[in-house]
Amino acid sequence: MSTPTSTKPPGTRPKLGLIDGKPVTTHPDLSRLTPTQKGLREALLREFKARKAKKFVEKQVQYINGNRQVAEAIKILFDEHGQAPANAPVEDIIEERRQLEYQIKWFEAMVLELQTRLLRVREIEALALDVLERSPHDQR
Repeated sequence: MSTPTSTKPPGTRPKLGLIDGKPVTTHPDLSRLTPTQKGLREALLREFKARKAKKFVEKQVQYINGNRQVAEAIKILFDEHGQAPANAPVEDIIEERRQLEYQIKWFEAMVLELQTRLLRVREIEALALDVLERSPHDQR
C-alpha cells in the first residue's frame, strides 16, 4: 500500500526532465542527454528561431507594401521614359535615388536572411529524418 501524498514534504517530487539546473538558466547541463535528444533539442531551437524570423519578415512585408504604394504615387512625377520633368528640383531627384538604393540594399539583406533560414530549415528536416530512421519501429 502506498503512503498518502499529504505526508510528503512539499517540493520533493522527482524531476520530470533529464536536464539538471534551475529552469531559468540559459546554460543547462546537456551532458546527460542522449544524442537523439540533443538533436531534437537543436531542431526545436532552430524551429523557434525560424518562427521568430518569419514573424519579423511578415512585419517587414507590411512595410514593403507601404513603400510600394508610395512608389506608385511617385511615378506620376516622371514621364513615360522615366525622366524627371524639366522643373523638378535636383534635391528631390537625389533623395529619390538614395531611397531606392536603400531599398535595394534592404531587399538584398532580406534575401540573404531568408536563404540562411532556408538552409537551417533544411538541416532541421535532415536531422528529423535521421532521427526517424534511427528510431525503433515500435516508437513510430
